[in-house]
Amino acid sequence: MNFKLNTISAVLGSALLITAISGCTSNDDTQNNTAIAKPYIKKTDIKTKLFGPQQSMQGSQAAALGNNQWLMASESQGLLIADNEQSSVLLPGHFESISLKQLSAQQFLLSSIDKSQDNVVIFELEKNGQTWQLNELSRITPPQAQPDAVCLYKSTDNETISAFVPDVRGLISETIIYDLATKQAKNIAVREFSAVTEASGCAVNDETKTLYVGEAELGVWSINADAESGANKQPVALVQPYGELNSEIGALSVSQDGTLWLTATDGNMIYAYHENTEKLSQWSLFGDHTIESVAASLINDNEAQLVLIDDETGAYIQANVNYTAQPAPSKNKVAMTHIHANAQTTPVAAFGDAADDPAIWINEQDAKSSLILGTDKRRGLMVYDLDGNKIQSLNVGRLNNVDVRQHQSINNETHTWITASNRTLNSISVFTVDSENKVNHITEVATNLTEIYGMCMYSSESGQYVFVNDKSGLFQQYKLTGEQDNLSGELVREFTLPSQPEGCSADDKLGQLFAGEEDQGIWYIGAEPSAGNKALMLQGVNEQLVADVEGMEIYHADDARYLVVSSQGDNSYVLYKISDDTQPSLSFAGKFNVIANLDKGIDGAGETDGLTVTAKPLPGYPEGILIVQDGYNRMPLQPQNFKIVDWREVKKAIK
Repeated sequence: MNFKLNTISAVLGSALLITAISGCTSNDDTQNNTAIAKPYIKKTDIKTKLFGPQQSMQGSQAAALGNNQWLMASESQGLLIADNEQSSVLLPGHFESISLKQLSAQQFLLSSIDKSQDNVVIFELEKNGQTWQLNELSRITPPQAQPDAVCLYKSTDNETISAFVPDVRGLISETIIYDLATKQAKNIAVREFSAVTEASGCAVNDETKTLYVGEAELGVWSINADAESGANKQPVALVQPYGELNSEIGALSVSQDGTLWLTATDGNMIYAYHENTEKLSQWSLFGDHTIESVAASLINDNEAQLVLIDDETGAYIQANVNYTAQPAPSKNKVAMTHIHANAQTTPVAAFGDAADDPAIWINEQDAKSSLILGTDKRRGLMVYDLDGNKIQSLNVGRLNNVDVRQHQSINNETHTWITASNRTLNSISVFTVDSENKVNHITEVATNLTEIYGMCMYSSESGQYVFVNDKSGLFQQYKLTGEQDNLSGELVREFTLPSQPEGCSADDKLGQLFAGEEDQGIWYIGAEPSAGNKALMLQGVNEQLVADVEGMEIYHADDARYLVVSSQGDNSYVLYKISDDTQPSLSFAGKFNVIANLDKGIDGAGETDGLTVTAKPLPGYPEGILIVQDGYNRMPLQPQNFKIVDWREVKKAIK
């Protein structure tokens, strides 16, 4: 491997040795090359007051701007632009840590830590002719905590750029700083989560949505950068003796191909971690140096240009290394439509896995007084108005799924039964709505299930039914009999799916039941008790429908029926058109996810358990609504809730 090494400041004119070590962990291919140092800036152009032996750069991190230009942070001089010919101070001050995201050919978002104020500053960096200009957009100030690092994440799903800021509390905050759709700066707190005790740096692979965080004495961790998912902190590479890295880990950066670059001061090691192969390449830099950080720019498919900082001298060092660019990760080829929620409900009472499944009750006399019902798996049934405000809480036990039927044959004030699977009692909780729009608990229908789980309702001329299941795959069908004061349930049928089910939905008019097997797909069986016990697999999990298969509901359009299904494994929803055959089939009609609505301050939805949908016109929603459970309620971080989506938004995904 061949190297060219350049240096600023006190190391100008000295000789350096670099050894390249290729492969994962082996030193078998080690080659020694001597590289003669050349000035990073022409020697005749060096100004002693900036880069002379008596005045250190006090650098921390660099970032590539392209065309052999680099942005560099200096705790003593500020932010600088440099190339092989010259350097200039872009903004005087005291800065460390740099992260860039490109907006256009000549425009970047820049984040850095302003040491004089102990906060993160966000700039717009733009090239006008031959001149770079900085425009401050915002500042992020962690509460009573000094920031350790900052890194930017460009989310193509959410059409936003976020800043992750690890701080001295051991927490990481995420803030949306830019709206790519409107090209406007934002400053919206998204979430806060625990990370490492002392972050040495961070970087993000946008394509794989991976946030990397360095912990100086321990190693590097990966965290899910998608706010609509769990953080899922995992070790990437650990320091000896737990792993193969030398200590102490410095700042991190990610090159154009998604490779993570890091350094270890012990042995002056440089590492490149390839996420697709989970392997390390490593190089050793010999000489009297303490390498603190590395930034990489790929010159071509076989060569990378590195800019490093020597922590002892404050000098930036440049090296070219033989390096094979990594292939782009394979992408899901299914087109995804991004839509927004229009409203959201009040969060449930406490953090944790609580909100689960929604349903909607339509007020036939006054549509604006219709009710949204949502289960809290720790407490009971929550009742909301159409704006999402909580108006009732019925603490009857750990309710999982809920469904509603309104039918003239139901003998009560509003011709309504609401049922829910009660995991505290292994029963079916039954409710109704009175003439004052108040939900009332009626009774519990006992089952012989040992672990009741999912459920849905079915209404026909033969009666009112509840389908319940448990985690074994067993389904039971109960018929509700009697009136409000003496309601009971009769077990009329059983059938099984091979493994754990949960969500289901029945078409009352055609007597059809669709049921989800979480790890396998979607099944069909007749909904009448006389339909037998043999279910038919209609749709298996694939790149469109990613396990777990969770909530599902039928939307009745004027000219078609659509089954809306929660594809929990990739935080999305799939639309299937249902054929009108006696034995129906499903055809893929579209796929979408719910992303943040920045204008309304509503985050997206992820890890959705239950959902419901109605085609009934409602105020502001002439074609009905979709309601989905949100597993991670952000902007700001709050307990789980339910998102309300205009069906006209969903229609954008129908192909």
